[in-house]
Amino acid sequence: MAWEKAGQFVESDVVEWVEAIWSPNKFKKKKSRPWGKQKIVAQIASIEGDYVRLTVLKAAVIENIIGSDLRPYKIGMTITKKRSTLIRGNPERLHWSEEDVRNALLITQTRP
Repeated sequence: MAWEKAGQFVESDVVEWVEAIWSPNKFKKKKSRPWGKQKIVAQIASIEGDYVRLTVLKAAVIENIIGSDLRPYKIGMTITKKRSTLIRGNPERLHWSEEDVRNALLITQTRP
């Protein structure tokens, strides 16, 4: 599989990025810190404004700071992320076999 840096997203892109795993509990007095990191591979289902809806294909814990079991996203789960959040995770996209078709989709998607 050939991965390349993702700058812009198109529906049907398969993207891979790393993000923090946070505590499900919100502590008010302490500054919360991430419990670890997970690497996610997901396919873009739709793009609505600044939000991207993705279907998780693979997720794995790559760093565990607290030592106990961490739960990455489940396969098949639909998640919604802000575009800026995805960019922060240094996303890479899977190279399309027909990049010219992807470029045409990108052009039609960016037109008002």
